[in-house]
Amino acid sequence: MSRPMGTWPPVPPRPPDPPFPPRTPEWPRTPWQPEPRPPATTPSSASAAVVVGTGDWLAERLLEQRVLTLAGELDAEAVNRAVAELALLDATGDGPVRLQLSGVGVDLDGALTLVDALDLVGAPVHATCLGTLTGPAVAVLAVADRRAAGAHATLRLREPRAPRGVPGHEVQAWADEHARQVRRLQERLADACGRPVEQVAADMREGRLLNAAEAREYGLLDADEPAR
Repeated sequence: MSRPMGTWPPVPPRPPDPPFPPRTPEWPRTPWQPEPRPPATTPSSASAAVVVGTGDWLAERLLEQRVLTLAGELDAEAVNRAVAELALLDATGDGPVRLQLSGVGVDLDGALTLVDALDLVGAPVHATCLGTLTGPAVAVLAVADRRAAGAHATLRLREPRAPRGVPGHEVQAWADEHARQVRRLQERLADACGRPVEQVAADMREGRLLNAAEAREYGLLDADEPAR
């Protein structure tokens, strides 16, 4: 009796037909079955926000109480959002707007934008400084209707730095515009403090540091506002 002929080398067994491994059977949904969880989203990595390190829900709750908090380094997006929220608070009531400044840093253009926005707000703005305010950010506090600071707050008058990366053929134009904006900031600070512009300009060139009591004497804080 002849034996069936095999193959050489032996052929491995063929894998089962797909799907492999078998899929979980899809049962009909019941009214008690929860909805599938939506895919997780990655939060945006902005350098700063109106409330740094917290969700939008906190900013919304604060806005309901007419409180606007600025913290950390403010980029253009954070400045524009703060301007929009100031306009919203101004349009929705005449009560005071409480502006909390916590370790705020902002460039010259952003600071002047916030100063202009504060000048346009019809409702009184009560600003409180916590931590350290440096350079142009000091003007955001100085132009408020009421100005207070924490007992350990520090204000540093420092001249803003010129922008970098300007093409060579535009250097002079940028330098002239930067000097004009710096002078405008100095004049606004001098007006808010009741001091000569040249004195403010000299203190900014020196990078003068002021604690809460010295800032009150300088005119950056209200004399009748105690340290908090």
